[in-house]
Amino acid sequence: MSSFNSYLYALGVAEQFLPDEYNLQNNQLTVPSTFVLSRMKSGEILSVYSDNIWDFSPYLPNCHCRLNFNSWLENAREDDFLFCQIRAEMKKISFALLYIKSGKSIIKSIEQRHTVLRQFAAIAYRNGCTLQQLFGDVAYMSKVSDAYMSMSYQKALQIKAVLTDCFSIQQQHPLLIPAFSTYQPIEHLAKLAAQLRLQSGKVGPQTKVVPSRIYIALINALAEKLNEFNQYAPALKEWFQRIQQDKAFARMPREFKDYKNAVSFVDARDFLGLTQLFENNQIQKHANLTRYMTLIQGMAKLWIHLFTGMRDNEVNQLSYDCYQTVQSNEHLVHVLMGYTSKLHGGGNKSTYWITFEDIQFGVNAAQSIGDIYALLNPHYDFSNPTEYPLFPTRFSQKYRHKKNRNIEKETDYVSHFNGAPIRSYSSFNHYIPRILSVVGDDLRICEEDLAELEAFDGFRNWREEKDCQIGEYWNICTHQFRRSLAVYGARSGIIGLGALSVQYKHLTEAMTLYYRDNAVFAPNILASDSQKEFIQELEYQRLVYSYAQFEEGVINSSSKLFGGAGTYLQLQKDREQLLKVFPDRDGTIKRMKKGEIAYKSSLFGACTNPDSCEKISFTAIASCLSCAHAVFDTDSAAKMQKAVHRLQRVRDAQVQDSLLYEQMDSHIMALNKTIQKIKTINIEV
Repeated sequence: MSSFNSYLYALGVAEQFLPDEYNLQNNQLTVPSTFVLSRMKSGEILSVYSDNIWDFSPYLPNCHCRLNFNSWLENAREDDFLFCQIRAEMKKISFALLYIKSGKSIIKSIEQRHTVLRQFAAIAYRNGCTLQQLFGDVAYMSKVSDAYMSMSYQKALQIKAVLTDCFSIQQQHPLLIPAFSTYQPIEHLAKLAAQLRLQSGKVGPQTKVVPSRIYIALINALAEKLNEFNQYAPALKEWFQRIQQDKAFARMPREFKDYKNAVSFVDARDFLGLTQLFENNQIQKHANLTRYMTLIQGMAKLWIHLFTGMRDNEVNQLSYDCYQTVQSNEHLVHVLMGYTSKLHGGGNKSTYWITFEDIQFGVNAAQSIGDIYALLNPHYDFSNPTEYPLFPTRFSQKYRHKKNRNIEKETDYVSHFNGAPIRSYSSFNHYIPRILSVVGDDLRICEEDLAELEAFDGFRNWREEKDCQIGEYWNICTHQFRRSLAVYGARSGIIGLGALSVQYKHLTEAMTLYYRDNAVFAPNILASDSQKEFIQELEYQRLVYSYAQFEEGVINSSSKLFGGAGTYLQLQKDREQLLKVFPDRDGTIKRMKKGEIAYKSSLFGACTNPDSCEKISFTAIASCLSCAHAVFDTDSAAKMQKAVHRLQRVRDAQVQDSLLYEQMDSHIMALNKTIQKIKTINIEV
């Protein structure tokens, strides 16, 4: 079995849905024109080798992958010999990358490889040569080098990947496809890529954290819009039902002459109680309503990203009935059931995402829109909610892929769900700027946001980044929410998220617990790599926050430290040894990760115990005072003084000389003694 088919088969795709099998013979790449490259969910052929559009959508998690071998040349003609020759070479290369290349299948990146191949095809055509000549003739190879000059670092990596794959095939099967015969041009590109990387200043992923002010403004605005929609959802469903049943319902004035007893758009709106909703959202005609529902669908998707940490593909693969609650001991756990991979024909592996009750704002809105889209598309199958997507597209595949001649019937569509096609991630991203404008100016960047970003990462030149300019909308990307959830979950309590701070604390604690221990769920429902990666990010952000507290409370503190660990740390500061013990952030975080040290908030100050505390309890609140891990400063004295006042009120309400009275009195004496010591060592000499 070829690497391509083996990969799909390993995912669990049933044999009847697999492409045809291919075996290379006599080192000659000869592919029949009728060779089947992909099949639809019905088993019907979707793409064959002779097609000029190869549609691999059924085999990709996002259900969208189409390789177009014509559109790279504007005004292409079938009687253009050079164009046809280059197109044939492109097909051979793409086929070889899928079927001949050894090692792991590149189906997930074939669309990216194809984009690069289209660019090489255009270069070859402009220079009047084939791809074989472009890669093999010295006279033309310089044209490839010239094309390197204006590219970005990411583009250099993509080009290198294509050229390296083709070169490896060339080494195993000489002259099978157009490719460089030596590695020298690729090595030159690798050096250039390294230079571009240094120039760009990007080393590793640079996912931004959404500033907390913008973050909370987005959450509040989305909640308001989603709740408004959910309030009117039953009336909107009735609106579309009436339109389906009565063609004269909700007609515009210009259409009155075409329908007897027509009900105007405005009268229909008022009759169903939708006046306020339509006025709030400037809905004056059917097109406005269509756009409004698309925006709400996009907002619902963003809402799910915000409170789950899910990636784009993972949200797109949610089914209509994804929201569930699970009783775990005395706790009710809110989860979204999803798939680690969902491909039609099999390979569907269940997973779950921990969330909280308010996730229903987004889920309910998406479900209502899905109900309406099922009304508008009678060929959608709504009989099984598990096989109906949470985010279906409004139109049938005929309109969605009107240029895709591979799909002939209006009722055919490519989807991992039997019930309906899903809305593509690119379609959602197209609407993000409109969502921002609807949400309002609170999402525009201000000085406060840049100051927060600089405090978070002082080594990044935020003010020079073109999408971080004051007055412009923050560039919302769904992958930012995953990291932001980890950051704010790790720092809940100190980030200005208001009431959400408590919810974030509970949410991330539940994620940590249940992603590690799956006993509460069915055996076939497991935490996937994506959840584990999220927990790793969350735990790393907790370490970063611990270091930030350590830096603020110890390294940069102007107060004299006291307590079991505080006295030691102050001694190191006095001897100017502290920065030798803790020279930099990365080294300190590594020691924290190993459990050698810790720094976290405690009742009166900070604690350096890497393990959980076994001393403090409801009746032993003063146990921190004599603990070897305690760190106190002048702020601690103020906290202790407040505790003394509270304890005095409670003590005085007890019977004098009782055990409880004496216990509280001893706590008050211990606190006063510690307060005095802190004040004494912090007296300025």
